[in-house]
Amino acid sequence: MKESEEMELHRKMQGIEGKYEVKTDWGKIVITLDAIPNYAGGKGCPDEIVTVKVGFAILGTAIELLAPVLIEAEKAGYGGAIIDLDKFCERSISAEQKSYLEIPMIVVGGDNYKKLKSIERQLTARFNMTQVPKRMIT
Repeated sequence: MKESEEMELHRKMQGIEGKYEVKTDWGKIVITLDAIPNYAGGKGCPDEIVTVKVGFAILGTAIELLAPVLIEAEKAGYGGAIIDLDKFCERSISAEQKSYLEIPMIVVGGDNYKKLKSIERQLTARFNMTQVPKRMIT
């Protein structure tokens, strides 16, 4: 993708950035969307990452789930996008690139609330790919 097209895609994604609150009967859910231009200083695979952070409380504990939405503008189509997805996954596993995936885990036990530690593990993930027409970013 040309740099001007990458910048255009990023500007479009910036339009959805923000923090959104939803009030429920059992508490508040906060959803935060951030657009990260992966072409600017990143490896360009994918071209853009939109992080979705969902925060809420379970069992009196504030948790946050962080997940990336990968956006790839690829003239070569599906095959080229798969190649870039593979590069993103390989770089995430090797820690060359951040994956932006953080899964909370609550441990029930003991007598007190205690902040434990973050650990990294590899896991299998499913990527559900959808193609949209290029006119969606212009």
